[in-house]
Amino acid sequence: MSGDLDFSGRTAIVTGAAKGLGRAYALWLAARGCAVVASNRPGPDGVSSAQDVVDEIMAAGGRAVAHDGAVQSPEAAAEMVEIARSRFGAPDIFVSNAGVQAWRDFSTATLDQMRELIDINLWGAIVGLKAVWPEMTGQAYGRIVLTGSSAGLWGQMQSADYGASKAAMVGLARSLVLDVPEGADIRINVIAPAAYTPMSMGSIDAKWAGYASPDHVAPVVGWLCSEHCRSSGGIYHAGAGNVRRVQVLEGPVRLLSGGSIGEVMGSLTAQPEWVSSFASGAEILPEMAKANS
Repeated sequence: MSGDLDFSGRTAIVTGAAKGLGRAYALWLAARGCAVVASNRPGPDGVSSAQDVVDEIMAAGGRAVAHDGAVQSPEAAAEMVEIARSRFGAPDIFVSNAGVQAWRDFSTATLDQMRELIDINLWGAIVGLKAVWPEMTGQAYGRIVLTGSSAGLWGQMQSADYGASKAAMVGLARSLVLDVPEGADIRINVIAPAAYTPMSMGSIDAKWAGYASPDHVAPVVGWLCSEHCRSSGGIYHAGAGNVRRVQVLEGPVRLLSGGSIGEVMGSLTAQPEWVSSFASGAEILPEMAKANS
């Protein structure tokens, strides 16, 4: 599937790269010649949490360096770009993967709790984009992958703040596409991954770890990071070796003068859509959904 992809001479920054999906992306890119800056916040003891994946990449003959910092910090974002530039060259690829989730009822979640989550998930992406954007526009080339979620597309219980932060990735990516300088080959896409990770352990049983491995999502993200990718503003739902493109659809236009407001509003037809992230995920992870039905 990906044997024709060669990232030699390219430099990628992957946030949230210490484990789960970020680790899988970093390993996949490095295995194909890409130099990788693996960025992650330090562990509670202050020790680098990204160094292990860097050691794994280097042991396999790849090139990588760890960056330790909070994803939502402008200073940390500037550092990771400077590390990339000084060690390997200006970043060609930015995978904004770092994020957090907290299952909690909207009625009991505090504003401070919700603000902290959105600060990491949304502002973390924006801060990283602001750091890499001058590099990519300066060289007229770049590949950006933002991490959305089916929770942001279709909703998820006890996840209002998380869903909001992930839905924002769609508007962010599609708006940024319109700001790409004319003639620049910069592509921005959104991945909605379905995988067994430390974040999803609360909703996916450990017996599905192999079936829903992050390794099954990595080739899709890898393709979106490649020079072969011509898509921009796309949303891709991937997991368990499956992938599909998500579309935002609008129904036919109705005239308000065509009847009473109640009649007009009642006549509006919605395109088929999922009622929750779990309903959507049932088609991406069919064997798991079948076993749980």
